[in-house]
Amino acid sequence: MLSVLGWIDGLTATGVVLFGLIFGSFFLYKSKKSEINILTFLGIATIFAGLMYLGVFLDFLFVLITTQNMTNTHGIVALLSYIWLAPAIIISIYIGTRLLNFEKKWYLLSIFVVLGIIFDFIIFLDPFSAFDFDPPMISGDALIDYNVNTFSAAGILMAIFLLSVTMILGVGFLIKSIRNTGVLRKKLLLISVGAFSFCIFGLIEGLTAPDIYIIIVRIGYLVSFWLLYFGLKE
Repeated sequence: MLSVLGWIDGLTATGVVLFGLIFGSFFLYKSKKSEINILTFLGIATIFAGLMYLGVFLDFLFVLITTQNMTNTHGIVALLSYIWLAPAIIISIYIGTRLLNFEKKWYLLSIFVVLGIIFDFIIFLDPFSAFDFDPPMISGDALIDYNVNTFSAAGILMAIFLLSVTMILGVGFLIKSIRNTGVLRKKLLLISVGAFSFCIFGLIEGLTAPDIYIIIVRIGYLVSFWLLYFGLKE
């Protein structure tokens, strides 16, 4: 029987996946309606970021339907989640470099595309080195826990991804907001806070085991996309 923590883990992961799809689709709709092109990229990034909980979500469904966890062949539970990390990061960095008018943004993006390909290659080649898995003692009593192995190549690349988003979107827009006033300053600050929230909550999620605090972490993760939306919508 699924534990209380298992229910919390599963329900919050379900919420992130579903709301990620809903929010992302809404941003895409608003982009088409308002002709604000940058919202298209935010919508796609939001969908990818929501799908980063796909592994937990599917394991939760398996437990509900079969009372057993997913068969974690080749670390599939983690792969279903982290395959979306690189695309979400690359699009986020594109948004930041575009709005900050980086002169050589395509060179920077090319570097992150290569790093993203390397990251995916590493996690598929040896997922049990890239991730630390902690399956329940009795199948179905809890969800399969998995965290990025901090000192693995995948862990180092993930740190580079999150640090880059923090510096470009977080620090970059914070500095730009300080240099401006009025409505523009508020919008730039929202983008900055949204980026900081995404990285901080994403890092906590990726490096720690599930506990009661994941409710706050995953709500904060979702809120970050709305902060970015309100900063970008006009």
